[in-house]
This record gives sequence, C-alpha cells and structure tokens, in this order.
Amino acid sequence: MRVLITGISRGIGYGLVKHYLEEDAEVYGLGRSNPFGDLVKFYKVDMGAFEKLPRALDYLEIDGELDLTILNAGILGEIKLMKEWSVKELQNIFDINVWANKVLIDELAPISKKIVVMSSGAAVNGNPGWGGYALSKCAVNMMVSIYAKEIDSKIYALAPGVIDTDMVAKVISADHGKFPSLDRVESGRVSLEEGVYRIVRVLEKLDEFESGSFIDVRLV
Repeated sequence: MRVLITGISRGIGYGLVKHYLEEDAEVYGLGRSNPFGDLVKFYKVDMGAFEKLPRALDYLEIDGELDLTILNAGILGEIKLMKEWSVKELQNIFDINVWANKVLIDELAPISKKIVVMSSGAAVNGNPGWGGYALSKCAVNMMVSIYAKEIDSKIYALAPGVIDTDMVAKVISADHGKFPSLDRVESGRVSLEEGVYRIVRVLEKLDEFESGSFIDVRLV
C-alpha cells in the first residue's frame, strides 16, 4: 500500500504514519518535521506556503499511483467568542485548513485513488467558542462535496473524534464556564492509540461510503 500523509510530526498524523509503517506500507509525508527518518519519504514544508506545495510533491518523486492520501495537517486557533476573531486570524486558519488542502487535492487527484481530508464534529455542531476552526472545517466539508462531483478520485471529509493530542489539550485548557462544550470534549477524549484505531477502521471501509461524504468515526 502507498500512502501520503500531511502533518506527521505529532498527534493523529504521527499515529497514522506509525500504523502504516507497521503494516509495511510505503509512506510519504509533508509537514514541518519528520520523526521517522528514512522510513518515510518526507519533504519539509510550511502548509501555508501554497506556491511551494507542488514543488514539495515533485521532490517526493511519487512513482505511480497512491492508494490513499490523508490530508491531516491543520491548526486550531483560539477558543473565543466569534466577535473576538479578527479577519486576519480567520484568514490564517483558512489558509492552512482549507486552501492548502485545495492546492494538494488539485495536485494529487490525478494520482491518488482515495483522498481523505480531516474535518471535525465542530464543522456541524456550531458550539460557541470554536469560531475559525469550525468555519474552516465546515468549508472543508463543502469543498470535499464539490470535488466529489468533479474529480475521478474518491474523496471524503473525516471527523476523527476527540483524541488526546496537543490540540485537544489546548482546547480543554480554555474557559469551561464560558464554553460548556469543552466539558464534553474533555470527558469524551480517547488515547492516541485508540483514536488511530478508530480512524483506520473507517479508512478500511471507505468504499461503503459515497464519495463526498462527511464521516464522523464516532457514528460508524
């Protein structure tokens, strides 16, 4: 199996690379750092530097077709009221969570059988405090839905659930009294190992879902 994953330095991306390496897959990676050394064909790149992403893929020298692409890299921003978000802050989150993935989809659709873009339950819940992150993941869902009608590759938006990562630690450090949804985040989180297991279980069943679907692993 040949897999490309973005954002592999830690969290979900790290866990997914570890899984696929254990399965003897050929793994390619993009992101800020590579903790796997020569086990992964890697190129260091800032996902917000759109003009560099096609060149980064050229460097990977992907020979032939990818079985799966997982566009995992993303940022959270702060947990705060919508009125406190500046347009510049929102734009920065969209650059990483939406537009970088758009560039990569355009480059990878011709050579990847399946593309999964990481989304979130925040995309549909509309809870106070999630601001730019929720908006960006909502945009991811719609972008995936549109691409499904325009490209030959199968493409999906996947909500991985609440996994004990640095991002979730940042979330639950915010004001629970002001943002009650954080209580559910804290109580519902699972270990990285369990979270990756849930994700992989769904990835192995992607053919059961219509291309363009938004899939929440907690509901499968």
